[in-house]
Amino acid sequence: MVRTAVAGDYRPSPESGHNDLLKESSVKRAKRLVPMCLLMFCSVANPAGADVSVPKPVGPTAAVFGPAGSDFPVGKLAAVLNYQYAESDGVRHRASEANEKVKLTKNLGTVKFRYGIMPDLDIRTATPLYYIEKDYKTTGKTDELHWIGDTTLTLHKVLLNQSRNDALSVAVDVGLVVPTTDASSKSLDSIGNNAWGATAGVGVTYALGSHRLDQELAIATFTEGSHDYRKPLRFRSNTSWSHAVNNYFDIGAESLFEWNGESEKSGVKQKDSKNEWYAGPKMAFKYKPAGINVGMLATFPFARWYEGTAPSDGFRFELRLTKVFDLL
Repeated sequence: MVRTAVAGDYRPSPESGHNDLLKESSVKRAKRLVPMCLLMFCSVANPAGADVSVPKPVGPTAAVFGPAGSDFPVGKLAAVLNYQYAESDGVRHRASEANEKVKLTKNLGTVKFRYGIMPDLDIRTATPLYYIEKDYKTTGKTDELHWIGDTTLTLHKVLLNQSRNDALSVAVDVGLVVPTTDASSKSLDSIGNNAWGATAGVGVTYALGSHRLDQELAIATFTEGSHDYRKPLRFRSNTSWSHAVNNYFDIGAESLFEWNGESEKSGVKQKDSKNEWYAGPKMAFKYKPAGINVGMLATFPFARWYEGTAPSDGFRFELRLTKVFDLL
């Protein structure tokens, strides 16, 4: 507004009227432009057809871990390859290091398959492979142990399913260990010696948003196999936490506890019971449209106890590759 010569009389000049029209026009354009910009931003951030739901993690990574309480789609087949590299950090007796006379370098593989038979019921297999170097530092001699182990077949039955509004998912496992190796001087009896066995377990899975908790308890017993050797009674307690950072990347941690009773040789107990607890961080990369995920896990000893003397792993690094096929 421009003030005229007459006191108290305020009139707009032609120039001021033109400026007001420009301001009004600019405000109207801005009111239209802001929603358009927001719409364009939302379109870029969430393109049409994109999954804007909470991302879900893929679950446990370790080879000794099963599916806990989770189910598996009918007609789908998962092919899994686990690889573990480990090095011993000395020979231990009870809870202490006894010496460093022997060093083990382990390359352990496990080939797994899982197939959905019907809702809440699937079957899976696990066959171990291994190549282990045993270095004797006092003599400089190196032994090599390598072959495949005995295969485990497991039926997995889901009893409670969180996707059906149950509080959590619960499943039971019943398995059979079948002889799939031929023992020799280069094979390792504790992994496979052409023996039969039976396994049983229970698993629980709880999902909350982008987080997932898994807990498994499992027990296994074996018959006497080649070399008159009977593997010990085994109990495992595995725990996993997984968090989906987004649809392509997970982080988390896993805890793996295993107790073994005494093995037997020609019916005589060998006084070699042990228990080990390893834990550490993990991550996973996943691409759901292709049904592929890759997991990595590094674990370290938190507690170890050996009745006899035995080389013990100082660390374990594990890699898991999974591909899911739709057969229907």
